[in-house]
Amino acid sequence: MKIFVATILLLISFYIVKVDLIEGTIPLAYSIQPVECDRKLDYITVEIVAGDSLQSLFSLYPSVESISFTERLADFYNLNPHFINQSFKIGEKVLLPTYTTSKECK
Repeated sequence: MKIFVATILLLISFYIVKVDLIEGTIPLAYSIQPVECDRKLDYITVEIVAGDSLQSLFSLYPSVESISFTERLADFYNLNPHFINQSFKIGEKVLLPTYTTSKECK
Protein backbone atom coordinates (compact mmCIF):
# COMPACT_ATOMS: atom_id res chain seq x y z
CA MET A 1 0.00 0.00 0.00
CA LYS A 2 2.88 2.34 0.78
CA ILE A 3 4.35 1.76 -2.68
CA PHE A 4 0.99 2.53 -4.30
CA VAL A 5 0.59 5.83 -2.42
CA ALA A 6 4.22 6.76 -3.10
CA THR A 7 3.74 6.06 -6.82
CA ILE A 8 0.58 8.22 -6.97
CA LEU A 9 2.33 11.09 -5.14
CA LEU A 10 5.33 10.79 -7.46
CA LEU A 11 3.13 10.86 -10.58
CA ILE A 12 1.22 13.90 -9.28
CA SER A 13 4.52 15.66 -8.53
CA PHE A 14 5.83 14.90 -12.04
CA TYR A 15 2.59 16.19 -13.55
CA ILE A 16 2.81 19.46 -11.58
CA VAL A 17 6.44 19.99 -12.61
CA LYS A 18 5.60 19.22 -16.26
CA VAL A 19 2.70 21.68 -16.34
CA ASP A 20 4.81 24.37 -14.67
CA LEU A 21 7.66 23.92 -17.16
CA ILE A 22 5.43 23.85 -20.24
CA GLU A 23 2.62 26.28 -19.40
CA GLY A 24 3.81 28.01 -16.26
CA THR A 25 5.95 30.98 -15.37
CA ILE A 26 9.25 29.83 -16.89
CA PRO A 27 8.10 29.92 -20.55
CA LEU A 28 6.36 33.24 -19.95
CA ALA A 29 9.57 34.78 -18.63
CA TYR A 30 11.57 33.82 -21.73
CA SER A 31 8.95 34.14 -24.46
CA ILE A 32 9.44 36.87 -27.04
CA GLN A 33 6.31 38.83 -27.80
CA PRO A 34 5.99 39.93 -31.43
CA VAL A 35 5.83 43.68 -31.89
CA GLU A 36 2.91 44.91 -33.96
CA CYS A 37 4.16 47.39 -36.53
CA ASP A 38 1.89 49.72 -38.40
CA ARG A 39 3.03 51.00 -41.75
CA LYS A 40 2.31 54.61 -42.42
CA LEU A 41 1.46 55.35 -46.02
CA ASP A 42 3.17 58.43 -47.44
CA TYR A 43 3.80 59.49 -51.02
CA ILE A 44 6.23 61.31 -53.24
CA THR A 45 5.41 63.29 -56.38
CA VAL A 46 7.15 62.16 -59.58
CA GLU A 47 7.01 63.66 -63.06
CA ILE A 48 6.60 61.18 -65.91
CA VAL A 49 9.26 61.15 -68.65
CA ALA A 50 9.28 59.24 -71.94
CA GLY A 51 9.45 55.47 -71.50
CA ASP A 52 8.27 55.36 -67.89
CA SER A 53 6.07 52.52 -66.77
CA LEU A 54 4.70 51.63 -63.36
CA GLN A 55 7.34 48.95 -62.86
CA SER A 56 10.15 51.35 -63.80
CA LEU A 57 8.83 53.96 -61.38
CA PHE A 58 8.66 51.42 -58.57
CA SER A 59 12.23 50.31 -59.29
CA LEU A 60 13.55 53.89 -59.56
CA TYR A 61 11.87 54.90 -56.29
CA PRO A 62 11.87 51.80 -54.07
CA SER A 63 10.15 51.72 -50.73
CA VAL A 64 12.26 51.64 -47.58
CA GLU A 65 9.97 49.04 -46.03
CA SER A 66 9.51 45.58 -47.47
CA ILE A 67 6.11 45.41 -49.17
CA SER A 68 4.69 43.27 -51.92
CA PHE A 69 4.16 44.59 -55.43
CA THR A 70 0.41 44.02 -55.29
CA GLU A 71 0.03 45.99 -52.05
CA ARG A 72 2.06 48.87 -53.45
CA LEU A 73 0.08 48.72 -56.71
CA ALA A 74 -3.21 48.90 -54.81
CA ASP A 75 -1.96 51.91 -52.86
CA PHE A 76 -0.80 53.54 -56.11
CA TYR A 77 -4.28 53.23 -57.59
CA ASN A 78 -5.80 54.55 -54.35
CA LEU A 79 -3.60 57.65 -54.65
CA ASN A 80 -4.10 57.97 -58.44
CA PRO A 81 -7.54 56.55 -59.30
CA HIS A 82 -7.56 58.19 -62.74
CA PHE A 83 -4.77 55.84 -63.91
CA ILE A 84 -7.02 52.78 -63.70
CA ASN A 85 -8.39 53.46 -67.19
CA GLN A 86 -5.64 55.57 -68.76
CA SER A 87 -1.91 55.37 -69.38
CA PHE A 88 0.88 57.75 -68.40
CA LYS A 89 1.37 60.99 -70.31
CA ILE A 90 4.75 62.71 -70.54
CA GLY A 91 5.05 65.61 -68.09
CA GLU A 92 2.20 64.40 -65.88
CA LYS A 93 2.79 64.21 -62.11
CA VAL A 94 1.92 61.04 -60.23
CA LEU A 95 1.94 60.14 -56.56
CA LEU A 96 4.08 57.11 -55.67
CA PRO A 97 3.42 55.40 -52.34
CA THR A 98 6.24 55.14 -49.81
CA TYR A 99 6.04 53.57 -46.38
CA THR A 100 7.46 54.30 -42.94
CA THR A 101 7.16 52.44 -39.66
CA SER A 102 7.46 53.52 -36.08
CA LYS A 103 10.87 53.63 -34.38
CA GLU A 104 10.07 50.69 -32.04
CA CYS A 105 9.85 48.32 -35.02
CA LYS A 106 13.31 48.99 -36.41
